[in-house]
Amino acid sequence: MSDHFRKKVHYEDIIATFDDILIQPGYTNFEPNDVDISSKLGSYRFNLPIMTAAMDTVTEEIMAIKMALLGGLGVLHRNCSYERQLEMVRIVKRTRSFIIVDVATITPDDPITNAKFMMENYNISGLVVVNDENKVCGILTKRDMPYSENDIKNGKVKEYMTKNVISIEPGASREEALNKLFKHRIEKLPVIENGRLKGLITKKDLAPEFPLASMDEDGHLICALALSPKFPESLRAQNMLKEIDKYVDIFFIDVADFYKIADIEGTKKLMNLLESDFVLGNIGTYEAAEYIISQCDFAEDKFIGLKVGMGSGSICTTSIQTGVGAPTLFATAQVADAIKDYKSELSLIADGGFKNPGDIPKALTAGADLIMSGHFFAGCTESPGYIDTLQGQKVKVYRGMGSKEARTSGFISDRYIEGSKILAEGISAYIPYVGDLDGVILSLKEGLINGMVYAGARKIEAMKNVKIGVITPFGRQEVRTHDLMGKY
Repeated sequence: MSDHFRKKVHYEDIIATFDDILIQPGYTNFEPNDVDISSKLGSYRFNLPIMTAAMDTVTEEIMAIKMALLGGLGVLHRNCSYERQLEMVRIVKRTRSFIIVDVATITPDDPITNAKFMMENYNISGLVVVNDENKVCGILTKRDMPYSENDIKNGKVKEYMTKNVISIEPGASREEALNKLFKHRIEKLPVIENGRLKGLITKKDLAPEFPLASMDEDGHLICALALSPKFPESLRAQNMLKEIDKYVDIFFIDVADFYKIADIEGTKKLMNLLESDFVLGNIGTYEAAEYIISQCDFAEDKFIGLKVGMGSGSICTTSIQTGVGAPTLFATAQVADAIKDYKSELSLIADGGFKNPGDIPKALTAGADLIMSGHFFAGCTESPGYIDTLQGQKVKVYRGMGSKEARTSGFISDRYIEGSKILAEGISAYIPYVGDLDGVILSLKEGLINGMVYAGARKIEAMKNVKIGVITPFGRQEVRTHDLMGKY
């Protein structure tokens, strides 16, 4: 080995990933039911420390809603127009809440066709009817809609709406609202003060069907969206982002390598323009985290987390194509050290490279607070795209955001090296269909909880103190199924 190589490579720079380590068993003095897998990101607390990746074959509104209901977070992708992004965040934010403030309304003189369009477009089952002074005149639900196509075509809202509106006043409790909904056998309860509409309560939003759901202070689902670090120069684009900002809790800066001056400066401008919180990434080294934490002067009240891992995804080829990368376990350990050394309150998200449920506790042991994956979820029913059949097996398409197919869409050309149109840094392939998200999440949760039990850690914070060890190739062979007949 040359002296030059020895100077370049140090023991602490050995780049390890999940299959290179094992968590050492620890002493356990608690039961599995005592394990707490909740974690926080800024002011938000998640009962499930798992996120779905901001990829166009993984997370759109259906996945984001289901992930939030199950206690995690689905980060909506940005490989689409601002108009489509606005549509997605509005649907997520309106899905579950104690009181809906942004109520869908219509006037008495509007045609029924307008009401039908709004219900279908906004994915809602009813509209509050108000006059020009925002005073409630009635309510129109799908049950009030006429059956005849001719009546739909020519009818007015006032001809079919329910005029005797059962309502509730502002400040009423959840229990009072439930009692009134049950008493009158209705599903929607307008909040009215002095005749004017102040909000809407729906039966489904009060039902404790998802007790672990990720919600904001107002009872809305937490909504997250990927965002380019490039500041839009056009006034129209800036105004669209401001409109999107009204529905988003957390923006995730979505770029392969954030440790670039152009991305850092662009993000500062975005933070000044928008009100929501920010997670920055991706990065992969101690030096990158150190610089971002200590030198960049990001708004402390908005900068809540770092996302780490470069070139780790199962459909990512960045490290192969460029020779540069930071596998997720290595990146997590590096950035966790920087966060600890600078006594930062930032949360750390380990992104990509996960193959098995046991990789999640390994990431937490390296210093992560939450994990993000596309591979686990691309084959779910809730992911975008249709279920196909390949050689008798049900499959779905899964593509990297650096793939040729994704990069030529015209919306995320700036996620990788801008201007590089030929070099693809990802692939498009099939992944087995795995069924509903609930089953996948159950498997991941059990793997995480059991891993914490074996490690002797009751909480995620305690996982950061458990011991790990590097495993040899023969050790890796031994911990896998082996010496059996057939293929495994």
